[in-house]
Amino acid sequence: MMGGSPLARLFCALLVFGIAFAAAPGTAPAHAQVSERAEPVTGPGVTTIGNISSNARINVRAGPSVVFPAIGTLGYGTRVRKGMCIGGGSARWCEVSTLDGRTSGYVSGKFLVEGAAPPPDDGLTGGPDYWAVRGLQGNERLGVRLEPATGAPVLATLRNTEVVRNLGCRMTNGVRWCRVRSTTGMDVTGWVLGRYLRESGAPSRPPSEGGASGPDFYVVSGLTPGDTLNVRSQASTQGTVIARLSQGARVQNLGCQQTGSTRWCRIRTTGGVDVTGWVNGRYLRE
Repeated sequence: MMGGSPLARLFCALLVFGIAFAAAPGTAPAHAQVSERAEPVTGPGVTTIGNISSNARINVRAGPSVVFPAIGTLGYGTRVRKGMCIGGGSARWCEVSTLDGRTSGYVSGKFLVEGAAPPPDDGLTGGPDYWAVRGLQGNERLGVRLEPATGAPVLATLRNTEVVRNLGCRMTNGVRWCRVRSTTGMDVTGWVLGRYLRESGAPSRPPSEGGASGPDFYVVSGLTPGDTLNVRSQASTQGTVIARLSQGARVQNLGCQQTGSTRWCRIRTTGGVDVTGWVNGRYLRE
């Protein structure tokens, strides 16, 4: 028999009912349905895990093949940063990392869903063809972001005077953001704060897939026996090594530029693995 006031008895009854409801099999509070993974989204620069059922996961491997061990898994709709891809068709593997950086490795390219380009009426037209970065202080860098928001992941950074291609600007929450594409180093497209951009002419030596001066192809030559030529992400010894070429390797010429005392050439491999990057031009012959 329960004593006390009617209000106390009502409170106790509600408490008992709540405990029983929480313990009932198959029942979960509403917030438990919120998943850590992002829902699939589309848009410029957005890549998600897809082409699997919504409750499935795929393996992230230590290398670009099923022969490498699985080092993690990613669920349907997880947003990732996509790096270099190797191979083609069903044998295409891509390097990926989650936006929080906790998981990185290789996944089969068939599981990557990439966002479409913005529609023609997105308001991203107008302005000069190129911008130059201006107004940064000291060693400050301008972040190139995945989306037009200060909290969006940074894909790359730009220094003062770097020239980028203008893909259009827009106002977001009172801030002017501009979508740009890099003209040197790695090919990166993303959003930057418009207040650090000034109108500019084309870069003096823009790397180009077509119209590059010199021969159509080079052959790697001049290496010491057993040595290899580094293919880097940028025209600099500080660039990440993304591949290595052996003596006699044939590569496509995408254009060269002088950086300091070094002649750097942007090339694309011609074998079964498609890699694009920068190499020291002293080791290339027609």
